[in-house]
Amino acid sequence: MLIYPTLKYAPLPSLTGLSGGPAGLGLAGSGGASTEYEFWLWGAGGGAGSQNRTGGSYHTTSYTKIKEGGAGGVVYVRMSFTSGTSLLLTVGGKGRGGGQDGNGTNSVGGYNGGGRGSVSNNDGSGSGGGYTGIFLGSGDSDKTQAKSVVISPGGGGGGGGPGYYNTGFSNGGGGITDSNTDGRGQQGTRGGTAVVRLAGGGLLTSGGIRGKGTPAGGEYNNVICDGAALQGGQGISGNWGNAWGSGGGGGGGWFGGGVGAHDGNNWDGGGGGSGSAFVRGSGLTYNADGNASLSGVIYVSHTFHRQTFGYDGDGTNNTTSTGYYNMNMPTQTGNALYPGSSCAYGGIFDTSPADYTSNNGNDGAIIYRPYNTGSWTTLSTSGNTVLTTV
Repeated sequence: MLIYPTLKYAPLPSLTGLSGGPAGLGLAGSGGASTEYEFWLWGAGGGAGSQNRTGGSYHTTSYTKIKEGGAGGVVYVRMSFTSGTSLLLTVGGKGRGGGQDGNGTNSVGGYNGGGRGSVSNNDGSGSGGGYTGIFLGSGDSDKTQAKSVVISPGGGGGGGGPGYYNTGFSNGGGGITDSNTDGRGQQGTRGGTAVVRLAGGGLLTSGGIRGKGTPAGGEYNNVICDGAALQGGQGISGNWGNAWGSGGGGGGGWFGGGVGAHDGNNWDGGGGGSGSAFVRGSGLTYNADGNASLSGVIYVSHTFHRQTFGYDGDGTNNTTSTGYYNMNMPTQTGNALYPGSSCAYGGIFDTSPADYTSNNGNDGAIIYRPYNTGSWTTLSTSGNTVLTTV
């Protein structure tokens, strides 16, 4: 019989948090010794959208916090594993800023499911950040929903458009929404006045829907533009042909966020939505692959550190004239374990009028140890690491 230690450790508080209790799942096929681990996971931030990439008109050196990428999500989790279990720890990669992959080129999505950005005749958007996750296994082929243990989502990319404040701000969705308690992703923000549907954040059983605007169609009408399992919504490859307003790519996650709307021949595109979070055995209702138990894995507890729309991750109100409802700062930056170096931040809008580019987001991170024992191990560069449990 397995006996769990008394809970002695609580994660540092965030703006809003949601903690789960033991789900009471049995250890399928167990029989050996097991060890409890605790993990902090930060998803990667999305890239920022660009100013007018075709000339010097409609550029700004003064407006900031517009078209920024969304922050990655933050999840704390405790899990017990049968000794000798192989776990793939994979850190999400930063979303790319508009123009960083070449003027007129779609920005490449962040490692682990970040959706690529899109391009219009006059601007380019940022791509979504990749999810950070734990899977049962040891290689890329094990990155499936059926083998997922924990996932913290990536942030959405910022939309493209003219380089000044309009009516919608076009920032990517950041982190895990505080509007629900189940780990859903955050919507992208609205672009110009013609955007009528925001890019949706990832859900528990489906991807976030792509954004939509009214002129010239106003949406990227392809199935890849909606979020999917472990994949953010993708901008259409190449130049869609609308004059302005390219939509930001969706962030990766359990289900990815949708790509932002384009704004036809009007102004700003919409920001992409962030992906959704996942914790196996948490008692939440996912699709079939998420509801099943995994041999050698027992859920103990979790916390979704949620992000309020229009507020920085530390709770600072940014809904004033200088904030524009950006969500590029993740929660838990005040945590002593936060790895620094702008980990999980979304990309910042570039006010330099000469280079037509915007800034990349930042990679995510995983920090872990056997529960309440010894020193922490930090992984803060995108890529894979195999942990064999003791």
